Amino acid sequence: MLYREAGDFSTTYPQDSQTFPIKFDRYRYYVVLIVAACVMPFVMNDYLVNSIFLPFLIYTIAAIGLNILVGYCGQVSLGTGGFMAVGAYACYKLMTAFPDVNIFFHVIIAGGITALVGTAFGLPSLRIKGFYLAVATLAAQFFLVWLFNKVSWFYNYSASGQINAPERAVFGVNVT
Repeated sequence: MLYREAGDFSTTYPQDSQTFPIKFDRYRYYVVLIVAACVMPFVMNDYLVNSIFLPFLIYTIAAIGLNILVGYCGQVSLGTGGFMAVGAYACYKLMTAFPDVNIFFHVIIAGGITALVGTAFGLPSLRIKGFYLAVATLAAQFFLVWLFNKVSWFYNYSASGQINAPERAVFGVNVT
């Protein structure tokens, strides 16, 4: 936000905790959503989708997760990337192990697997807070990245260590 209205004081807590307290910002948000939903699918090509749009969506998911964790809960986490990797690898392994199942179910199950891994790292960390919690989450990220790099089962024993996700069709459109 590039500006603030002077003299706009909140009198209730719901007014104070609004995401867009200024009416113009709310309208601009809805215009951006309508343009994104109605115009962008017709003007995007493969380059824009693969090199700009998909990374933007992935980083948006990470930013929303960090906003919930740090902004609303007040906890400091440095291991968010490791848990995103757990979800990505879980979805990849589910897609290669069960190719006939719809991708939406793979994503939901991968989220559940990520929640279980997060619980496994979170339960021992229940009593720590502040700097030590941040260090524990950072340790979780380093361990998970190390695990994904060293255990070849995660990348289907590929000699190069790279993963190639199989093609999927969503509503009849191939997703590569």
